[in-house]
Amino acid sequence: MRCKEYLSEVGNHPFGKAVILHYLAGLHAMQDDFAAAQATLASAKSLLDTLGAPITASTTQPAALIAMLAGDPATAEKHLRLEYDFLYRMGERRYLPTTAAKLARAIAAQGQGRYDEAILLIATGRDAAAGEDLVTQALSQGVLARILADRGRRREAEGLARSAAALAEQTDLLSERASIQLDLAHVLAALGRVTEAHAATAHAIDLYQRKGNLPGVRESLRNLACYAPA
Repeated sequence: MRCKEYLSEVGNHPFGKAVILHYLAGLHAMQDDFAAAQATLASAKSLLDTLGAPITASTTQPAALIAMLAGDPATAEKHLRLEYDFLYRMGERRYLPTTAAKLARAIAAQGQGRYDEAILLIATGRDAAAGEDLVTQALSQGVLARILADRGRRREAEGLARSAAALAEQTDLLSERASIQLDLAHVLAALGRVTEAHAATAHAIDLYQRKGNLPGVRESLRNLACYAPA
């Protein structure tokens, strides 16, 4: 595993080691080893605490990723909220949009009663995002498509979901691409186009398998059973 090789290269450099440990923790979670993920996360936090390091995407987003993979969007929200509030207070505009998009996803995953909050975050992120930020655009459009589909605006939702998928396919981020395929499948299913939803979900499974993201594969397989063509 490359992260372990990088750990040996950085030696005793505490900040570099902490950053690598955060990403290693996410990889452990993708392999369903959440005990190792949390232990690795704690090691990284201990290193950063000794440095008095500020809140950054490299610390909160891996923790949020682990929570989302564990099916705990409420904990993911807590991690991402710390980062979002910090960036917002600082007037930072480079990382805020992506954090807003991920926070919106964590909030929307907690139920339709939180959809208005998610929409507000998506709008805030969109206003701050650079036009070339494909990942942020795709993540925002994907979750908004889900929300619109659930609120009956299904044709509009399909346009957004297909736009998100097209943007995501221009990146090499396999898990993000898979997640957005699941957004598309959700919208297609709402439109009653179950065969197309099944195909989008199968594509998500392939992407998750290529990444080695076992929780993602498991979620996709559950959806696939729901979208089985008659």
